[in-house]
Amino acid sequence: MLKKVMKLAEHIQRNISRSASLAVVCLSLVNSAHAIPFDRISQVYFFGDSLTDSGYNDYFPTPPGKAPTFTTYEGYIWSQYVARDIKGFALTSSAQYPITYPNLPNDEVTNNTTPPIQSQCPIPACPVSGMLKGIDYAAGGSSTNSIGFGLKWAPPLHAQVNQFLTTHPSIDPNAIILIWSGANDILTVFSTSSTSPIFQLLLLETANTAAKNIAQEIALLSTHGAKRVVVLSLPNIGYTPFINDLVTVGLAPPSLPADMKTATFTFNSMLNQELGRVKAKYGTKILYVDVYDLLDNVILATKAGKPYVIGGEAFYFTNYSSPVCGYTAPLTPGVLPSYVPSIVCTMGSNGYVFADELHPTDMAHRLLSIAVEQQIRRWI
Repeated sequence: MLKKVMKLAEHIQRNISRSASLAVVCLSLVNSAHAIPFDRISQVYFFGDSLTDSGYNDYFPTPPGKAPTFTTYEGYIWSQYVARDIKGFALTSSAQYPITYPNLPNDEVTNNTTPPIQSQCPIPACPVSGMLKGIDYAAGGSSTNSIGFGLKWAPPLHAQVNQFLTTHPSIDPNAIILIWSGANDILTVFSTSSTSPIFQLLLLETANTAAKNIAQEIALLSTHGAKRVVVLSLPNIGYTPFINDLVTVGLAPPSLPADMKTATFTFNSMLNQELGRVKAKYGTKILYVDVYDLLDNVILATKAGKPYVIGGEAFYFTNYSSPVCGYTAPLTPGVLPSYVPSIVCTMGSNGYVFADELHPTDMAHRLLSIAVEQQIRRWI
């Protein structure tokens, strides 16, 4: 049975890969048309999970000077940098944290008005205020359309988009919408089904569904007037300390990093294919940012002892395999690794790619923001 399942999975992946190659070419061609001047971008809006979250959980207890974001101390998320560089949004001073109600910081970027999933809230309540009303709807832990990973109350991408549409029923065609989602869908499968005999197939099915969910949200946004959407692919989840440390301590098979790589590749391939369909049906201009290749190239440069140069800036990474925020205890065979979460981390980037088991450092986020901005400049 398992052999049949794996043959089916390989067949699905081959077909998706061939379709995705054509979709990439098509998207590249259509996105070069109908450009608008950079200064005519009316607004930017962000949707996604902890990789894009600029402070949804603004009541998390954090150390002094640490904003409730999933990156290193006194650092920022790529979405915050992009919002600043394109539309001039101020970066909230980390000196304003921690915060106490009602003394919220002057955060112009975060929008945490999307209600959390109440049935998943901890007692006494979810640590969100619903008061910040910026342009970043992303929420740490969110999936594309189900309960969250880790932070189960996190509103999924579907809820974020619907909340946005309640106040933006007609979207300015000169606005740009940026979406980065899907990782938590895949991680949830691992956390709930890793011992299943059809684990690999479940990963691929979930990756396909998550990609389709994202495309459906872009289609919905398109019906409300969205004309320009930036979509980020997933980086190779198999590179993360979370996955590799589980193998190191013997709690996961050596094949796990490769399984997660395959799931990520499948997701990205299906995403490309689905984006092509949305473009064909609605005429939406879609920019696909290949974060998968970007992380690959950053790691190759790090292995070679070279900086990664982008936008005239050189990024000298020295570590891509362990988290700069550290562990609460040394890695021990047979013991589940325990990490210092980036949301309470007091470490700087220090040349590391990963802040904790899953999230990038400020240094990595800044690199990504430059990559996104470069592609937007060429695109428009």
